[in-house]
Amino acid sequence: MDAYHADAATADSVLASPEDAPAVVKKVARSAATLSVERLAALVTAMGGSISDEDHLVVVLQRAVEIAHEAIDGADSCGITIVSGGRTFTAVHTDARTLQVDAHQYEIGEGPCLHAATTGETVRVDVDSADARWPQFIAAAKEEGVRSFLAAPLYTPSERFGSLNIYGRRPNAFTKQDEAAVDALTAALARAIADYARFRHARDLADGLREALESRAPIEQAKGMLMAIHRIDADAAFQMLAENSQRSNRKLRVVAKELLAAVSGVDAAAADETAKEPS
Repeated sequence: MDAYHADAATADSVLASPEDAPAVVKKVARSAATLSVERLAALVTAMGGSISDEDHLVVVLQRAVEIAHEAIDGADSCGITIVSGGRTFTAVHTDARTLQVDAHQYEIGEGPCLHAATTGETVRVDVDSADARWPQFIAAAKEEGVRSFLAAPLYTPSERFGSLNIYGRRPNAFTKQDEAAVDALTAALARAIADYARFRHARDLADGLREALESRAPIEQAKGMLMAIHRIDADAAFQMLAENSQRSNRKLRVVAKELLAAVSGVDAAAADETAKEPS
């Protein structure tokens, strides 16, 4: 067995459970010489198989920021920016700080995440060295307590559509190994997303994601219900929903709402409206 196939076989073993993902990413980050995109591609597959609709894509993106947050030392806040079809927004995030820093960046129209998303270049920079480059944004980021940035582009073979963004509260929080690991994670995401995105125009992709973000409540409730009924974790519960969606060729949110109605009579449409209300 050659080294390539040996590594692929190892990936199947190591990534038997999605819970192993942070450890795998951390191990890869510490050894740039053996960086394995195949392992990270297998990780994305373990998150739910091929991406079938916008609901599924949102869950995969959320899982990606959680993995980055857990695995990268110094990653205090993580999120994904979508720049597609004339729209710019934060699709998923780990905390409120991510949203605040992103909002400053979008309003000002400059910063590391927008640079990564539009140029395809990975950005690893400290606030002091970036002050002259993006003065308005850096001033706003300092007010939010952010001192370091790591942003990698999200892309498909045909277009760039966003960036994976990591913020650190301490100066020089990220290393070349962290950069290599994030590049590998975004490459793996690109593999998972490419087939789905190939059939969508940029504006359709952006609009679909926005709609999916507004319809997450039933999916999260259905996942919780399956976790309780089957005593499984969140990833396994989502896998059950995704497989049902793919078998029946229906959107994930439709499958989730039907499950809620069948098991508990929850009005998922009302749950959607509740989820949209400010807390």
